[in-house]
Amino acid sequence: MAEQNYLAFDFGAQSARAIYGTLDRGKLEISEKYRFITGGTKIFDTLKWDVLRFFEEIKRACKIIANENDKNLMGIGIDSWGVDFALLDVNGNLISNPYHYRDKRTNNIYRDAFKIVPKKVIYQKTGIQFMQINTLFQLYSMVRDNSPLLKIADKFLMIADLFHYFLTKRIACEYTLATTSQLYDLVENNWAWDLIKKFGLKPEIFPEIIQPGTFLGPLLPNIAREVGLQDVNIIVPAAHDTAAAIAAIPAINKNFVYISSGTWSLMGVELDSPLISEESLQNNFTNEGGVFQTIRFLKNISGLWILSEVKKLWDTSGTPSSYADLNKEALQMKPFQYFIDPDDPLFLNPENMIEAIQLFCKTTNQNIPKQRGEIVRCILESLAMKYKFVYLKICKLLRKSFKTLHIIGGGSQNQLLSQFTANSTGLEVKTGPVEATAIGNLLMQAASQNKNMNLSDLRRIGRNSFEIQTLTPQDFSAWDDAYQQFLTIL
Repeated sequence: MAEQNYLAFDFGAQSARAIYGTLDRGKLEISEKYRFITGGTKIFDTLKWDVLRFFEEIKRACKIIANENDKNLMGIGIDSWGVDFALLDVNGNLISNPYHYRDKRTNNIYRDAFKIVPKKVIYQKTGIQFMQINTLFQLYSMVRDNSPLLKIADKFLMIADLFHYFLTKRIACEYTLATTSQLYDLVENNWAWDLIKKFGLKPEIFPEIIQPGTFLGPLLPNIAREVGLQDVNIIVPAAHDTAAAIAAIPAINKNFVYISSGTWSLMGVELDSPLISEESLQNNFTNEGGVFQTIRFLKNISGLWILSEVKKLWDTSGTPSSYADLNKEALQMKPFQYFIDPDDPLFLNPENMIEAIQLFCKTTNQNIPKQRGEIVRCILESLAMKYKFVYLKICKLLRKSFKTLHIIGGGSQNQLLSQFTANSTGLEVKTGPVEATAIGNLLMQAASQNKNMNLSDLRRIGRNSFEIQTLTPQDFSAWDDAYQQFLTIL
């Protein structure tokens, strides 16, 4: 296979990266060419995404690539978080900056939504975990509130789809992203048209659904001239960041559990078909689309968002520290003194995350963490315990156990959390690659050009290209005892 070069844009809730990849003789080399801040923008009492600024950053990154590199670039692909969306008018213009999933408009949405379509019926169609941030509930809140935006909406696109549209002017929704919306019918493999109609949405705004690896079209001529990249194709990867990351897991076989760790922790397994049952509904597990006709059977867990928000407060108060320093302080604290449920609504978007942690501890009759090390240890131990809780649910639902847990993504850099996770679950933990999402993005672009490549090939390239660390459980019995204490606060 001759050398092939691709560019991946990986959009996260706090930052975005432009990652250049070269695939040559079964190995992938990557380098970060550009990084910029994303994050929400607060306007009055709403929270939105400044997607036009993000698009300018995409073009700036492309200019850097054009100036630095004279090699042939075969493709550009973009991935992003799920659930959020943009609306276009009849002329193809962006109607408004998209809402951020942490916007409060979906607070207490379930009661009204389930009067229209019962919870069980929604799950049987979509197989998706119920979270108030889901696209379904965001759109229904607009119907309920009689939003004028919906009245003039002509097309619906999710975030990565919007940027692909800006680059090519082609309107389409990528499959792995569409499945996160809770408006995709896993049985019919299309939009859930009956749900869409029952919730008062216009079916005609939902465009065609395309598969990962689809050639979308060439870069628009005016953009190509502006950024200095000629004859470059836009290739849709697995456009949902978790789907891309899971494609890059360096596993040897399918007998593994994963955590895609970042702002959110997405913990699950890879299945050949959806698992939609009364038991999976009761445990609120999700079935999302993956690459090569796989299903991501997982649960969304609030991740390192909590720690990043706490760190932000300390940074702005004049006592900044690195994550490494915070972990050292945490290790000096006595274990198992405080626990939180990371998925409690209290932690979705509080004004002050430290006060939210302390309030949770107070209302659950625990001592209150005050020192930085105590707060950090509380967060990391609680996350590790929640991973154990979800892992045991997975084993029960699938009626099997596992030996290996892969932690991928930016959160895999937090070795203390990874070790705590090994301790709590009793599993061998393999960490890395850190840039799993961008790697999966790049490899799916490559797979579109190399039709004989399959998922095993992608994972073999990952194993050959990136260093993976292995952690073994320590003090499992002490963690197992403390787990019983953790269960009392759920």
